[in-house]
Amino acid sequence: MFLKKFLIFIFCFISVFCIANKVLADHQEPIDVNFFYSKTCPHCIDENAFLEKMEEKYCQLDINRYLVSEDDNWEILQSFYQEYSVPEKIDGIKVYGAVPITFIKDKYFLGYSGDERTGMEIENYIKVLTGEICATSTPVATSTESDSATFFGWKISFADTSPLLLAIILGILDGFNACAMVALAFLLTMLIATGMRKRVVIVGGTFILVSGIVYFLFTSAWLNLFLISRNLDVITTIAGIVVIIFAIVLLREYILGIVCKICGIDTGKDSIATKTQKGLFLKLKEITKKDIALPLLILGVAVIAVAINSIELVCSFGFPLVFTRILTSLGLSTFSYYFYIFVFIFFYMLDDFIIFLLAVFTLRITGISEKYLKIVKLISAIVLLILGLIMLIRPELLFYYFKI
Repeated sequence: MFLKKFLIFIFCFISVFCIANKVLADHQEPIDVNFFYSKTCPHCIDENAFLEKMEEKYCQLDINRYLVSEDDNWEILQSFYQEYSVPEKIDGIKVYGAVPITFIKDKYFLGYSGDERTGMEIENYIKVLTGEICATSTPVATSTESDSATFFGWKISFADTSPLLLAIILGILDGFNACAMVALAFLLTMLIATGMRKRVVIVGGTFILVSGIVYFLFTSAWLNLFLISRNLDVITTIAGIVVIIFAIVLLREYILGIVCKICGIDTGKDSIATKTQKGLFLKLKEITKKDIALPLLILGVAVIAVAINSIELVCSFGFPLVFTRILTSLGLSTFSYYFYIFVFIFFYMLDDFIIFLLAVFTLRITGISEKYLKIVKLISAIVLLILGLIMLIRPELLFYYFKI
């Protein structure tokens, strides 16, 4: 009898406790957490996992997740910018459009740098709102950059896997470009035949400089396309498909043994681009042989070089696209973006510059074997195919690996 009464008492006590607890919870004001993210942002992936833990830990949290690539959510984000007086830039870093960004009550948190940093600040603020800790100090908006160096007064970010390393690796890989190497070798062969070192320096140097500028502008155009686009997920998918197609074309050329399209005799099967490029090289050859004023020579070479390199961009489509897409996921300052593009272009042009210097000092072309160029084409195709598939299927893996 005693045991029966005791069990009834325990049951009633637990029931009353649960009902009271539910009533108190229902009357607690919910804490709205507005989380704006992108599917291809590594910091967003980390913060989303953190917020899932917070949901389990704090029942008052009401987390609203907004994918910024959706037009309606972009408009909502704009309204939050206005409501919270978010500046367009913080320490020279662009804020508008940067993700992740989280709004909680009267605070916003820009970026996410791990549980021990941004995560701790967010959780401490949640504790302040729930009354678990006193509001002796409150967190402030945080930036996506965790480590930085100063370069002539400008901040450049370096952290886990530096964008600098990314620029060097992809720049070197892109530099092993059969089209660019063959075009330069073709030009230098014509110049060396004149036996005039001065012509080699002026014409060859102008050609390389213009090549670098054209490629810099081309890569910058991809960067700005990704920066201004609000539908990054769609753009990333399209970019992945383009890179895969480009890789397949390179693999096809490798299998068919196509190395240099402009070196062979015109059999009537050349594409319009190849015929145009050959015609431009013939024009360049005519100019180099003429005894004209130096400024006119440089101007003529520069104009033809722009045309030749514009056609060659078809051969150099994949790596700039991949590089700039990864770069725009890192939330850097404007100067940092262009600094890393400059590094990318420098290492892209490095092998061409070495070939040029050897030609200047020796007045002969260092042998570039067909076997070597074929191997380079195969390596480029494989790397681009892998990167394209990752961008198409699991883009977050690529961005997460190179995150700062």
